Amino acid sequence: MERRTFLRTTARGATVLPFLAGLPMAVTAAPQLKKLTILHTNDVHSRIDPFPMDGSRTEGLGGAARRAKLIEQIRLEESNVLLLDSGDIFQGTPYFNFFAGELEIKIMTEMGYYATTIGNHDFDAGLEGLLRQMPHASFPFIVSNYDFSDTPLHQKTLPYQVFDKAGIRVGVLGVGIELQGLVPEKLYG
Repeated sequence: MERRTFLRTTARGATVLPFLAGLPMAVTAAPQLKKLTILHTNDVHSRIDPFPMDGSRTEGLGGAARRAKLIEQIRLEESNVLLLDSGDIFQGTPYFNFFAGELEIKIMTEMGYYATTIGNHDFDAGLEGLLRQMPHASFPFIVSNYDFSDTPLHQKTLPYQVFDKAGIRVGVLGVGIELQGLVPEKLYG
């Protein structure tokens, strides 16, 4: 190759290279981000009605209807929602004294909870009382650190659950409080 042809070819190539450097060498799809909204409740304590209108800072707040409306509103805005509860569903109002937890569990089922764990007040009617309410739930009771082997709750709870929400896999486990000294042993043992 003649020197002049070599220099001309090299010069042309050198002017094209910077433009090629900006081009992708392989075409790849942009990653699709997925959004997951986790809603969580705890320590509901049979609060079916709002707090009484008694002048306190909590007057008129809470209640199952408001909770259901808020959950519904968020589900209308967000397409990928996981609703969980971390226990203490029972005790605190006459609703528990009268319905023994059935009403609370049925309301949670209607709201579309995915899972709950067991709080110390969920033992207030004993293991048999809790067991009687479990069939009303469309969701699992997840508890990872209680051993129910020789109790009525044997194989009625799960240590964990994996949920798939629009391709997002979410592992959920439930950890309950140490019951000894907090709950009479006859209610959980």
